[in-house]
Amino acid sequence: MVASTVLPPTEHEDPRRAKSRSRALTAAVELLREEGLQGLTIEAVAVRSGVAKTTIYRQFENRDELHLAAISSVACHVPMADSGDLISDVTEFCIGLDHKLRNGDFGAVLPTGFDGAERSETLARMVHDTGLQRRAALLERLRSAERDGELIAGIDADLLNSQLVGPLFYRRFISRQPAGPEWVERLVAAVLTPLVRSSSAVPVRGGRPR
Repeated sequence: MVASTVLPPTEHEDPRRAKSRSRALTAAVELLREEGLQGLTIEAVAVRSGVAKTTIYRQFENRDELHLAAISSVACHVPMADSGDLISDVTEFCIGLDHKLRNGDFGAVLPTGFDGAERSETLARMVHDTGLQRRAALLERLRSAERDGELIAGIDADLLNSQLVGPLFYRRFISRQPAGPEWVERLVAAVLTPLVRSSSAVPVRGGRPR
């Protein structure tokens, strides 16, 4: 049976319930960071958080739902600018994404979602949905750039999206290579420069030509 979708707390939620939920999620994230997927159990979360197992089970149907909610609680949002300079906008977005993947809880616990997705339909759906949400802002920016004539016509925006963000995930989680702003700038320039209509386009950092 597929577990139900985990809903975020609302402003009308009982404060005591919201507090216990927050404590359980904080404990779950800590366990995922420290021990990986194998360390995440309802019992361990109860001990770490001080929230009773019965209370945790009232809020999360099973470990998969708790795992899903824990990752969602630290999910990153990277803003996508639309300044009219496509290379600058995409560069800043990819630098921001690379930073989120390498710093803080999201990049640390996301691999446990990949691991769990191999055995859990709930987590597989979560990884898929998270990917769609992550790609949406950049995908729309690329499509709008084509509509506005910034990019050559007839591009495959979805493929281009993957060419831009795929290497960030590969270097972070697979090859374990560093990236950083300068490397990201080179990546974006290599991918986008041949496709930008204006040959005078220059990558811009912080609104200033480099």
